[in-house]
Amino acid sequence: MTFADYLPAVPVPAGLPLPTTEWRNLPADQQPTWPDPSKAAHVQDQLALAPALTAAADVRRLGSALTHVAAGRAFLLQAGDCAEPVGAAGLAAVRGKHRVIGEMAEIISGTGDLPTVTVGRIAGQYAKPRSKPEETVGDQVLPVYRGDMVNESAPEAAARIPDPYRMLTAYGTARAVLNELHLMAHESASAIHPWDARGGEGRQILPTRTWDGSLRSVLKEYGQTSKLGGTWRRTGLWTSHEALVLDYEQSLVRRDSHTGEHYLLSTHLPWIGERTRRLDGAHVAFLAQVANPVACKVGPGTSPEALVELCARLDRHRRPGRLTLIGRFGAGRVREVLPGLVKAVRAAGHDVAWVCDPMHGNTITTPGGLKARRMGDIHDEITGFFEVLFGADQWPGGVHLEIAGDRVTECLGAGGPKDEAGLRRAYRTLCDPRLNDDQALLTARTVSELISRG
Repeated sequence: MTFADYLPAVPVPAGLPLPTTEWRNLPADQQPTWPDPSKAAHVQDQLALAPALTAAADVRRLGSALTHVAAGRAFLLQAGDCAEPVGAAGLAAVRGKHRVIGEMAEIISGTGDLPTVTVGRIAGQYAKPRSKPEETVGDQVLPVYRGDMVNESAPEAAARIPDPYRMLTAYGTARAVLNELHLMAHESASAIHPWDARGGEGRQILPTRTWDGSLRSVLKEYGQTSKLGGTWRRTGLWTSHEALVLDYEQSLVRRDSHTGEHYLLSTHLPWIGERTRRLDGAHVAFLAQVANPVACKVGPGTSPEALVELCARLDRHRRPGRLTLIGRFGAGRVREVLPGLVKAVRAAGHDVAWVCDPMHGNTITTPGGLKARRMGDIHDEITGFFEVLFGADQWPGGVHLEIAGDRVTECLGAGGPKDEAGLRRAYRTLCDPRLNDDQALLTARTVSELISRG
């Protein structure tokens, strides 16, 4: 029995409140071509009737935390897999990522002496934009792997055919991952506040899990580090992913009965990628409608004028914390490109959170064909990001990293392999290279030192 068997096979009721769908008439890049559109429509109907994965109240809590990031009172740590696997493999990887992100956040807060808002690339990062529609594997030319939500990574023609029912598998995995995150939040809280079922003096009884998708009140400071007894401690993890496959995302929009606003409840913090942020495109129009805080990747080809127009569409009310801009320039371009963008956005009156993605602008390919990243480049881009923001009297609000939560060998140097032979020892990524545990913690220490210098 598959997850699809548990969902009703009936059309969405006509009265179900959804936002406008004008975005459907706009260009939508990087979308899968489903062999049978009627099956994709059937899957969307089922997802529209399924429980939301997150809760609007929790999304608002994250939005409030991001206002502190934009104002320079907190730091954002966003990290996780490049491409999450679905099924048991996806669930098995959660604890390692949760642990490492928590350790990184405690390092950053401990040195910087400020809260670190913790957001995972987790419970939804199942689809990937790709630079080419096909790839050569051995003597085969195959459709490119687009993430487990769309097709399989196995180098076989049949595995690469897009299958809309994989959206249901992705939904089911995300729901299981969210349940696991909630359980770990309880465990983290009990480690800070010992408790037992009987309660009593000096005991903390934590609320039980409800099935409404909410993470309410595990701790008041859920999703950020908090200072207890002079020590910064982790308290939970918000979710985020690239809102790429619009058939999936649209099906998980819900209207909040309290505010009347529409929320994308596939995640807490959706983002738009560098390849799908075109001003006249469907992704920008779609996320402009939702009340979530949203993020957008910004690359070296972005002009100040285009970025200001993008901000106007995604942050039309100029609300602090609404928009996070994630720069992915490369170590060799960040000091050149970023200053003009920061100046233009500030002049336009958008109170955004600036975040550094030092991964995607620093990818190389080895002679043997493996993707890799050099730790020196990663740390140099982070350093350049801090230099530019501090130099402009702006707050360097966060970092966006790809980490494995495991001892992989995918990035070169600083606690990782030194050459291609070393990369092959534990090269397990589904798509792009990730930091291993030692490299992730070293990066956190670099960030904390840069914060303390500012």
